[in-house]
Amino acid sequence: MEVNEELSRELEEAIRRSNTVIYRRGQALLAEMGISNPQFNTLLALYEFGPLTMGDLGKHLFTACSTATDLADRLERDGLVERIRDSKDRRIVRMHLLTKGKKMVEVIMNERYRFLEEVLAGYTADEHRLILESLKHLIDRVERTDKTYPVELEAVRNIKKKLILSPS
Repeated sequence: MEVNEELSRELEEAIRRSNTVIYRRGQALLAEMGISNPQFNTLLALYEFGPLTMGDLGKHLFTACSTATDLADRLERDGLVERIRDSKDRRIVRMHLLTKGKKMVEVIMNERYRFLEEVLAGYTADEHRLILESLKHLIDRVERTDKTYPVELEAVRNIKKKLILSPS
């Protein structure tokens, strides 16, 4: 199939609209649970990867170590995580997910799974596999293309300057 501008626009819109609904529902869940998106991402990283140092957590969240520390402070105050010094090297502190934090992640993820089960209920098993294979292939292509063709920030800056400086 030839990739053309119309197909790209339709695909972008489909992804954006799906993402908007999933994001909105996710935000409602997080608000109900009393945590922010960055806090949930912190809990999820600990759930998926186990105890992490602030530096490793920052890498997983794509944030500065100071930001990861701020997140840890709030989550620790709420009884969702705890920081434990390494027994072999006291300079190393790892954040550990507590039972309350683990249960919070599971409640949120189970609600996400339940929603997707509803969305996919009308599809056959073969269609499920096809959707999953297609999405995995798309993710792979998106990640590879992103590395090969980074965002052209200089071009965006130039357009932005023209928009700001040009009279309306």
